[in-house]
Amino acid sequence: MLNHHHYERLDSGSRSGSQSGSGSSTLRTTTNLDLPAHPPQYKDIGNGNGFDNDNNIDSALYHASASLDSDPTGLPGSSSSSSSSSRMLQFEIDEPQPEQTFINRAQSFSKKFANNFQTRILHPVSKMIDPIYEGYKFLQLHYEKLILKLGNPLVVKRLLYVLIMMLVIFGISRYTANEYFSGPASSGGAFSSGQYDLTEKIMAEVAEMIDAKSMKEHLEYFSSVPHISGSKGDLLLAKYTELFMKTNGLQNVGLNEFSTFLNYPSSENTYIRLLDGSFTAKLYEKDNQGMESLAYNQNVLNNVEVIKTQYVYANYGSHQDFENLQKHGVDINGKIVLVKYGGSTPEPKKIFFAQQHSAKAVIFITPQVEPTGDAIQKESIAFTRLVTGDSQGFGWPTNEDGYVTKLSWEMSEIVPKIVSIPISWRDGEKLIKKLADGYKFDDGFSGTGKNGGDSFTLEMKVDNIDRPHHPIWNVMGSINGRGIGEQGVIIGAQRDAACYGTIGSSTGMAAFLELIKILTTLQRKYQWAPSRPIYFISFDATDYNLAGSTKWIESRKDALRQDGFLYIDMSDLVSGDELQVNMHSSMKKIVHDALKKVSTGGESLLKVIENQKKPNLENNFLETKNYMPFINLVKIPALEVKYKGKTYPKNSCYDDFENFEKSNIDKLMLKHSQLVELLSYIILDFVETPIAPYDYVPL
Repeated sequence: MLNHHHYERLDSGSRSGSQSGSGSSTLRTTTNLDLPAHPPQYKDIGNGNGFDNDNNIDSALYHASASLDSDPTGLPGSSSSSSSSSRMLQFEIDEPQPEQTFINRAQSFSKKFANNFQTRILHPVSKMIDPIYEGYKFLQLHYEKLILKLGNPLVVKRLLYVLIMMLVIFGISRYTANEYFSGPASSGGAFSSGQYDLTEKIMAEVAEMIDAKSMKEHLEYFSSVPHISGSKGDLLLAKYTELFMKTNGLQNVGLNEFSTFLNYPSSENTYIRLLDGSFTAKLYEKDNQGMESLAYNQNVLNNVEVIKTQYVYANYGSHQDFENLQKHGVDINGKIVLVKYGGSTPEPKKIFFAQQHSAKAVIFITPQVEPTGDAIQKESIAFTRLVTGDSQGFGWPTNEDGYVTKLSWEMSEIVPKIVSIPISWRDGEKLIKKLADGYKFDDGFSGTGKNGGDSFTLEMKVDNIDRPHHPIWNVMGSINGRGIGEQGVIIGAQRDAACYGTIGSSTGMAAFLELIKILTTLQRKYQWAPSRPIYFISFDATDYNLAGSTKWIESRKDALRQDGFLYIDMSDLVSGDELQVNMHSSMKKIVHDALKKVSTGGESLLKVIENQKKPNLENNFLETKNYMPFINLVKIPALEVKYKGKTYPKNSCYDDFENFEKSNIDKLMLKHSQLVELLSYIILDFVETPIAPYDYVPL
């Protein structure tokens, strides 16, 4: 039934071929490999004319091969016997895809990432935020309605803003102001009862950082050379201090030179002797006639003419001693007065009393503090309680930036108008023993001043070297603060000495340098900057009416009056076993707290000071120390802590490192270490407390 089916080519070539009458049959058979116009029906397969078996398939392949052999090109116009219109079927070949570049891969990845981000994050977050936003719009609507009810919206909103900012600032200052230094507090923020709570870790590290060996080395080094103010030894130690400050990382380090009046001893025209030749004072120590060993008083007047007059003895030279002499008819007018160092009356006041009684000169007798008795104590006799500073400048600044005309000696109110000089205990005792009448003191008679004769007449001349414009050097460095203006804690130490000055000034300098090392180490280790700046100053010319500290204050007086917070003095730090604290009464609480933290022998320093026969926790700033100009000139509270009690050859060449070791005052430097620890706690409390930690007594 289906044998009549033939398949017709669809290309135009077949049509043209039939019209040309080339003799080829009009219809092509299936063996010509032309595409059928209509696909075969599967039901045709299996009859005799279809490809129902392998033999039929092979036969068809055979005829197709024969056809290709006769016309290999299959193109129209071929020379073969087949139709010229026949040609091969064309088909496309897929080219291989080029490899993707890095940019293509990046673009593909970014598209994929963006799609995932949008699907997995943006859409879920948007679904979460939409209800919140709707709630916000709802609350905002009611908030605006409430504002309108209260009044002018602009005014009400500003008031609410101010209130919110106040709460934020309070929260920051209350809980986080000190976290930069001590980290988050364990409870209640960094503040506790209105002051900073320094962590136990920091306090423990302060004690661990103290190096007693280093302090002893500094003590020995500063005691190795005489360093009278303005001398080469003084400049050497000033430069060492400057280098130490720089090496340990202090900021703003500088060696500041000032000009002031200084005087130095001379052995050429200075002498004391009895007119009969039976006595001549030895006006030098240790058989050494170097300048540092010669007898002299700082800021003393020279006498042009030789003084020849009788002498009297006035004990310690107190007001009561002079009253007793006057009551018993002792003639002081025009006489040379012998007085002992010490007692409750400062040496300048003794000269003042002698001057009031018209005495010609004063000879100071050094206490016996060593076996030979030839130590000579040198003391400044300027009227420091009247005015501190340059003896001839009367408080005017005279530094490298300007020149101030000096006052004449007669016009200066700082210095006495009579001559004075110190002698040793051995020489003083000889003169006292010669007196056998007058008023009887515990250790001898005063003499009457009326006995004639050369055996009671002294011949005296003082001819010191005066330098009205001599350089002195203060050394200063600081740890910069991070806030609270420029209010700072000032730590000062005397550097100059009358000779070696081991106990007198070097004990303080050794602890001063150790304190610098500890605080700068803390600064580097914890990246710490105190709230307030800390100033470290090594003062020169302390023995010359506090000229160094006074000139430093005069050069910045206005700033100190406004921003000065506390001054701590570190002179003659360790000279005995008796702990003493001099302070303003408003500092009692913070000093008590610090004393509790430092222990010795199993008990706190507070217990030590309370168990002493005389509790030395007082406001007693009577000595000639560098705290005086801070208190008097710029009204800055002062603090002084020290161990005292033992007698030592003060301001004498016997005050050297050898004597320090023999006297067993602090061989292991334990007292030095305790005071450095104590001062570290006090300083840290003061610089980290936003409000001055003073105890104010209600009126």
